[in-house]
Amino acid sequence: MIRTATFIAITFVVAYSFYVFPFVALAALFAGHAILQPWSLVPALLVLFLIRLYFSTSITNKVLKAFVYYGMGAGFISLWVTCLALAATLLPALDNRSVAMLAVAAIFCLTVSALVNGTRITTKPLVLTSTKISKPARLVFISDVHVGSNAPRHLEHICETIRQHDADALLIGGDLFDSSDFSLDDLKALARLDMDIFFITGNHEGYVKGYRKQLDRFKELNITVLDNERVALGELNLIGVADEQPSGARVKTVERLYVAGAFNLALVHQPSIWDQTSHYTDLMLCGHTHKGQIFPFNFLVRLQFRYVFGLYGKSGAHLYVSSGVGCWGPRMRLGSKNEVILLEIKPEPLASIMAD
Repeated sequence: MIRTATFIAITFVVAYSFYVFPFVALAALFAGHAILQPWSLVPALLVLFLIRLYFSTSITNKVLKAFVYYGMGAGFISLWVTCLALAATLLPALDNRSVAMLAVAAIFCLTVSALVNGTRITTKPLVLTSTKISKPARLVFISDVHVGSNAPRHLEHICETIRQHDADALLIGGDLFDSSDFSLDDLKALARLDMDIFFITGNHEGYVKGYRKQLDRFKELNITVLDNERVALGELNLIGVADEQPSGARVKTVERLYVAGAFNLALVHQPSIWDQTSHYTDLMLCGHTHKGQIFPFNFLVRLQFRYVFGLYGKSGAHLYVSSGVGCWGPRMRLGSKNEVILLEIKPEPLASIMAD
């Protein structure tokens, strides 16, 4: 009961802050009346109802989905821009109406930019060397596709990008799907790829009712699910860590599947266990953070994760945290990109190490 009441209270705050407050505050600056209006709680209650309706039921109405998701994205941008505008009104040289007009223009431009950026897919090369392999390995890594939040055609565009790189295998780092209306047919673009595909679960798969039955059918699409398992991928020891287990269990999984002397490449959805397992892995590939997806949410993500985005290294081990190739919720990105990682691991002769 307390948990439910807390969740409803938090959802109401989000509903008011994202969907209602920016409009009320900017209207107040234009009209010159008080910012806080009691009547504004009424539309916030309506938004609360619609959000609860979407997330707590099996309703998949596209209009409702767009209102909840894109309202959340545009509302987040509107909130921080509006707060900056309110702070600017404290300056004596600026009048409220001019500040409000600039804020509306900024919200419009930033929202359009985020919408456009959310549809684009970029390829990011990542090259590493190792004395543990004798032949180069060429892999593609993607994470956080979020089929459900994103239409299946987004995955088709991703697969078109992957085909251009002639890779040995595709590694998928979790959150491939995130919606109860997900169908296995939505992933058919992956089945048309002429390469081995390895997949680990993220947190969002676990939120989908009956997701295990879907995973059992992944072999129909030529997708190998690594459920706390390892597989030899050429000269690499590929370790797949399932997300739906406590952090300590994930650490023990990496330790158990580690192979001494091999190049150990670990697929782990969240980058929260690298410090405890870096001495067992040559490279860990993660996603989950989305690099915050919409600025300035990346600063909040840093409160939970030490490693948010990019390549990190220590003691011969590396961690790469991807911003993901899809968006959760609104298909919007501001200050981040949808990325496909082209990973090349090349042999490095021992002689060059000794010479250094």
